[in-house]
Amino acid sequence: MCRLFALKSRVLSRPHRSLLDAENAVLAQSREHPDGWGIGWFADDDAYVVKSGLPAHACPRFRQVSSRLQSHTFLVHVRRATVGTVDSLNAHPFRHGRWLFAHNGTIFGFDVLRAWMMERIEPVLAAQIIGDTDSEVLFFYVLTVMQGLGADRSGHVGADARGVAGAVRLALGQIDAEARRLGLQRPVTNVILTDGRLLVAQRAGRALFLSTQKRHCPDRVACAVPSRVCLEMLRPPGRVNHVLVASEPVGHENHWEELADGASLVCDAEFELSIIAPAPGWTDPTA
Repeated sequence: MCRLFALKSRVLSRPHRSLLDAENAVLAQSREHPDGWGIGWFADDDAYVVKSGLPAHACPRFRQVSSRLQSHTFLVHVRRATVGTVDSLNAHPFRHGRWLFAHNGTIFGFDVLRAWMMERIEPVLAAQIIGDTDSEVLFFYVLTVMQGLGADRSGHVGADARGVAGAVRLALGQIDAEARRLGLQRPVTNVILTDGRLLVAQRAGRALFLSTQKRHCPDRVACAVPSRVCLEMLRPPGRVNHVLVASEPVGHENHWEELADGASLVCDAEFELSIIAPAPGWTDPTA
């Protein structure tokens, strides 16, 4: 499997602490997920990606890029390969227009499901698939479903965040249903999708965490016992200033909460944060 990390913030941010130096930083996670890395970000109204097939912890470029970049939105991935060769083409995140996508999991029986998925992907999108992973095919399948529901496949036209989340859930549900119909092991499809304005994360079979708050008391500067954690700050309802999403908690200073399996996280362009409950009847595909 792999590890995901995403950051969306109201202010220009540098992700270097979460990626390099924090407790359980993404760099450290890459020691168990050594089959490539990728960092996606946004600047000048466009999406950019740098990727490598090398382990992040052994690649100087990972530290260099992590230390220099600034953006309002990042999507980062370290890979442990299950389907597809180990090279930069198969590293995540994948990009199409402004859309960035990363996957943690496996579509089991992909040798069977691949043809079924490809038949349903818009031909213009299918022509963009250049690697041999289940994840890249999944991305373009999701884009096809989104387009069918009215979203712009380029990502350059602002999309409705909850509509995008609904399309992601629909796409993953269709693949899950086909796997069941064929008697295959159910797919594990934790995904994150962003156009830089909205951020959608879906948990489906692997742990996924979010953080919008720091783990400390606002009065810590004047506190008589500064080492004591006396307040577990709860996520406020509605709008937030930033959100982190990760496969594993990163950094002890952040207050992390676990997303329920089958649930969706949606953060729109105005930083309105919503958690959508699992669909009725949803069960953990790994249970």
